[in-house]
Amino acid sequence: MEPINTVRARHIDLLRLQGERRMFATMALSMSACAAIWSLWCLWRGMAAAAVVPGAYIALAGLMLIPAVRARNEHLTRRVLLSAGLLLPFVFQMMLGGTGPSGMVMLWCLPTLVVAVNLERGRNRYAYLGITGVLLSLFAWLDPVLPGAYPPEGLHPRTLLAFNLATSMPANFILADRMLAAQRALRRRVLEGQREIENRFVVALEERNREMQQSLDYAGRIQLALWPDRDKLGGLFDELFVHYTPKEAVGGDLIWHARVENKSYFMVLDCTGHGVPGSLMGMLIHGLLNEVVHTGRDLGAAQVVRRTQQLLDDRLDRARTGNTDGAEMAVLCFDHGRREVTCAGLGCGIIVQDGTELVHLKGRLGGSRLMTGARLDQLQEHRIAVGPDTRLFLYTDGVADQFCADDRRKFTRGRLERTLREAAHLPAHAQMAHFQDTFAQWRGDTPLVDDVLLVGTIPAACWHSAELDDQEEAA
Repeated sequence: MEPINTVRARHIDLLRLQGERRMFATMALSMSACAAIWSLWCLWRGMAAAAVVPGAYIALAGLMLIPAVRARNEHLTRRVLLSAGLLLPFVFQMMLGGTGPSGMVMLWCLPTLVVAVNLERGRNRYAYLGITGVLLSLFAWLDPVLPGAYPPEGLHPRTLLAFNLATSMPANFILADRMLAAQRALRRRVLEGQREIENRFVVALEERNREMQQSLDYAGRIQLALWPDRDKLGGLFDELFVHYTPKEAVGGDLIWHARVENKSYFMVLDCTGHGVPGSLMGMLIHGLLNEVVHTGRDLGAAQVVRRTQQLLDDRLDRARTGNTDGAEMAVLCFDHGRREVTCAGLGCGIIVQDGTELVHLKGRLGGSRLMTGARLDQLQEHRIAVGPDTRLFLYTDGVADQFCADDRRKFTRGRLERTLREAAHLPAHAQMAHFQDTFAQWRGDTPLVDDVLLVGTIPAACWHSAELDDQEEAA
């Protein structure tokens, strides 16, 4: 779409050009009418030679209007007729015998001068003004007369002077008034044109925005279709609660699940950025995870994180491109053979709740999203002791980084823990509802700073740790 300023400027230039054309045509027609009156008067007084001068102006005006109407050589035709309108009154005056007998016919150059200073730009207008001023001064001083002049006989010079003043001054006023009216009409049309252009742009932008939003909404549905089917998670969790609010229609936060032989993986991901860039990274990570777990076989939670990060480095070719985009992740690994649950986190947080006690497993190594080489080897894997009261929470940093509507403080991980602890005695769905209410009140009408994802789970009874089962039997 062409920028609105460019369209507006082109529209204003077009309107100004149309106004100048009307102004030029008005001058040519009005001055031609006055020249016709002078030509008829000269013929009536028997001064056929003098009648040639106003007649020449009429013929020249007709010739100049034809290319002006057809928008060809407009500047040339305009300057030719303006020059003729300034010079011919002086020639006519010399043919009528000078300022005395002709009564200052040269005053008829003034209407043309008024139009010239409005149609021309920059130094040209001053050139017309200077030429006219010099000619008026010279004629007032020298009063030149052509040889064989045709002074009007039987007409008092004062009568002709009065006629010239009485007609040339109203002509100046009428032309000036018409030009002011044209300028007012131009300003009105410019404003109307601007509103029309802006309205068209608003309609076009709304249509473009609607199409883009529909595309993003459709992309969001495709992205959510890649999320795991809850029916396939029945063997892992008795209950699963998801609070997901993307910053835009699509986002970089997602949930991933896979089972390979005796191990099941459940993961929360936070890819760099949000919106379309985040969703593209999410699709890339989704494919990499499938590649890692289906080719590696029997991988632990920390191994999945390490290999995915290493494969991502290779796919983005960081050494060549300098790309620093990545993905934070938290993974739960369910070993069906050992009936054991382990976890590892890189960036994303994992909270283990046992009754009213909460343990926050740190998922950062120096606070950086981009982990390579030896730093990935420091990634720790934790074994989770699952009991009847165990609840697991996985979340992305969009939760902790959200600003408060009142004082611009962040929600923080500590406040997340306190919020979950406040409702730890409630059923799982009520605890999640408590978090959602608290988070909504904290956020208020503040825009999201990032995608927000919090997953709350209750592991299935089959994952209760053998040690805990032995303790329960002994009790």
